[in-house]
Amino acid sequence: MYVVIVAFDLKDSAIDFAELRAWVHDRAADDYSRLPGMRFKAWFSDERKRLWGAVYLVESMSSFDRDKIPLLPDGATGPVGTRPTSIMFLELEAFVAGPDGIAGIEALTRQGLSMVGGSHDH
Repeated sequence: MYVVIVAFDLKDSAIDFAELRAWVHDRAADDYSRLPGMRFKAWFSDERKRLWGAVYLVESMSSFDRDKIPLLPDGATGPVGTRPTSIMFLELEAFVAGPDGIAGIEALTRQGLSMVGGSHDH
């Protein structure tokens, strides 16, 4: 298994974080939830630093094509429209679940700023 970390430095981009969150909520979450070979994807952001990205856990390198990042599974691009600033492919060394186990992980599905439609003050 592999951990893939993709980050976009948006300091020179006019993209609005509300637009990114709407894209995750309205389109990307559903599309990525059907990506074969992907165990999970978690988006992250830091509005002050203008950073946006995601962490994936994928079964194999063949299930995740680095040349297609940041395309959606259907080949469309997201609202940033550029290649990520950085992409790291790392071998998974270990994975553990917290005390809530699988129920805790399942409870994370559809959570976060993009899924609840709110914004976040830092």
